Amino acid sequence: MTTEFPFHHRLRVRWSEVDAQRVVFNGHYLNYLDTAISDYWRAVGLPYPEGLAHLGGDIFVRRNVLEYHAPARLDDWLDIGVRCERIGRSSMTMAWAMLASGRLLVSGETVYVFTSLATGRPAPVPEALRSQLERHGLAAPVHALQCGDWASLAPSARAVRTAVFIEEQAIPESEEWDDDDAQALHAVVTNLAGLALATGRLITQGMPEGEAKIGRMAVLRSSRGVGLGEQVLQALIGAAGQQGVQAVTLHAQTSAQAFYQRAGFEPQGPVFDEVGIPHIVMTLRL
Repeated sequence: MTTEFPFHHRLRVRWSEVDAQRVVFNGHYLNYLDTAISDYWRAVGLPYPEGLAHLGGDIFVRRNVLEYHAPARLDDWLDIGVRCERIGRSSMTMAWAMLASGRLLVSGETVYVFTSLATGRPAPVPEALRSQLERHGLAAPVHALQCGDWASLAPSARAVRTAVFIEEQAIPESEEWDDDDAQALHAVVTNLAGLALATGRLITQGMPEGEAKIGRMAVLRSSRGVGLGEQVLQALIGAAGQQGVQAVTLHAQTSAQAFYQRAGFEPQGPVFDEVGIPHIVMTLRL
């Protein structure tokens, strides 16, 4: 499964998906596939719909082919493998298979057509989209990380923070932007087409000697779960270490506390309110 399909998604059959014959109703397999394909786009660096909209287009299903081999049953864990089989002028063909405990259940292919947002008509698959798919198929990186100052990374960092903090979490703009941006080191992860997906910053100026602060950690909702937050965090920790920092602190939203603990940060003190969201101070000793 791993060698044949470079991407796989796992899900469990629910009671509502089993029919009177006590097996999964045949129509549900397309829902399973759509769930897996959504994760596939996220994994290849083209989170839907932002990744395609950034390229001026969208995708529509032209054809689905399914071949049923065996039924899935309640509580089966389904492993769904997906790969890009071929790319035409305006179409992309995805091959896929669903297995349970190594038993092949359903296989098939799906053909998508890339469509221009400007004209609503089929359009050539952009080279950037081809590159993302091809590199993922070769197990090559599909994201790029940059570190730099606010002057160089402001447009990318601002786009992510606006989407996450201002639009998603309803934090007032007056609370989001401050003077620290101008003197901080910023990290931004983009896909290969330049779409900003994640960001964070490191502040050393104005901090006690040997200390630094990480903040404004944000990942687009559609790109969460593929390790972009870890990339940003490790880049900022590494930059702090290169500057001789001995302790890094941050104000973690309590919903993200476990994420920072996995990176070695330890909670300090009680939970407190910041911009209407529960936070806790966490520290990492370098």
